[in-house]
Amino acid sequence: MILPQVSICIPNYNKSRYLRACLISALAQTWPRIEVILVDDASTDDSLAVAAEFGDHIRLLCLDTNQGQPTATNRAIAEARGEFVVILHSDDQLLPDFAACLVPILQAYPEAGMAVGERLETDESGEPWSITPFYNVDCVIPGERQAKVFLFMSFLPCQVLVRRSVLEQIGGVDLRHIVNLDGLLWFKCALAGDVAYLRAPVGIYRVHGESTTAQCNRGIGHMMEYHSTLTEMFRQGRGRPYLEQFFDAAVKRVGQLTLRYCHHVFREENYALARRFLALATVFDPDIRITHTWRTMNYCAESTEHDPGALYRALLPTLSPGARTFSYDPPEGFRTLAAIDDGRPA
Repeated sequence: MILPQVSICIPNYNKSRYLRACLISALAQTWPRIEVILVDDASTDDSLAVAAEFGDHIRLLCLDTNQGQPTATNRAIAEARGEFVVILHSDDQLLPDFAACLVPILQAYPEAGMAVGERLETDESGEPWSITPFYNVDCVIPGERQAKVFLFMSFLPCQVLVRRSVLEQIGGVDLRHIVNLDGLLWFKCALAGDVAYLRAPVGIYRVHGESTTAQCNRGIGHMMEYHSTLTEMFRQGRGRPYLEQFFDAAVKRVGQLTLRYCHHVFREENYALARRFLALATVFDPDIRITHTWRTMNYCAESTEHDPGALYRALLPTLSPGARTFSYDPPEGFRTLAAIDDGRPA
């Protein structure tokens, strides 16, 4: 029996600090048939020197000019020869059994276009920690039902294995959007097939200050871009009554996300920007202004008698959004995953 090949597609721009660990994790897969494709998006750091350490074990493509992560990702996908594809950001990692866990699921459930595992998270210390699984059971979910969930959340690329045929069918990554690009990609994949889910971790997501700081520094434009991506999901889902009934709630959810970013802005002591975030949250959800969180944060931001930062720090324990500590039931129509043999010789 010939096992299917997995293409590990890695777009990279100036992530030399993390790239070595990323490539090592890709090459350490226990699945015997993999290819690793690294597309460097005109990095100005020593990413190419790091890539050279791996010689012929990876395929390296270098873009002459910086074209952005979506273009670099699509270039990697275009070079892929495997039946299955994972998009691995160069600051993240795969666990050794990523492919061994997810490939057999897609083989056993041909109606599924993508398979998702859980993730560990790490920071600059390099020590990973677990997060609470999103669903409370291993399952296969009808695509349209999971597409509804993607209106409100997203999985990270290091968790997801996709059929290359599905990526080709939907046209790859949308070049017009940056914010919540993963959510849009998975939404379109879910419209093309069912979604399998596994509670076991398969990837490692790196949490570092660059991403959060960059988002905050973009100001409210970041959330406007998020809404623009959501609008594209609405366009893709229009004509599907089940999805259309959740469009308004999805917009209101952007108001909640805007408040979440406002916490980061407060920590940066940028109170003028915090006031703009608070105002924008009411555009997405007019009712948010009556919530305790919005009213208290607005009181801090508008205070002239007290230091806004001191007020915020005093209220932080009751306002700061914490990590999710529970798992959801899967959407209606799910099927429990059966025990699967990975097909490899013993």
